Amino acid sequence: MNAAGMTFVLGGVYSVLQMPFFQSIVTNGSVSQSEFSGTLSDLSAVIVTLKNTPGSKIEAMVDEFNDELTTHLDNFNSEWGSDLLAAFREAQILAGYVTTIMAKSGLSE
Repeated sequence: MNAAGMTFVLGGVYSVLQMPFFQSIVTNGSVSQSEFSGTLSDLSAVIVTLKNTPGSKIEAMVDEFNDELTTHLDNFNSEWGSDLLAAFREAQILAGYVTTIMAKSGLSE
């Protein structure tokens, strides 16, 4: 994965989380509405920052975390059709890695 790919992937994760059926993890009490909304807000802010950042500025950090990013993306993709809470947690972990990449690259949301 490269910087552009990471931005694209996060956009996809964000879009999936916005699908109406994901609200069931709030409805069933697995997560609070504020946690769910906060995660979406955080992902949105990260995506905006990444879109406005030259890839060269974060490419080395993306490369360093590529294995972890790919693992969590694969987990998210395999889980969102069967275990929404697990997929949501993977999305949160992905956002955490990206936030770390941005911080180590001197960027902020």
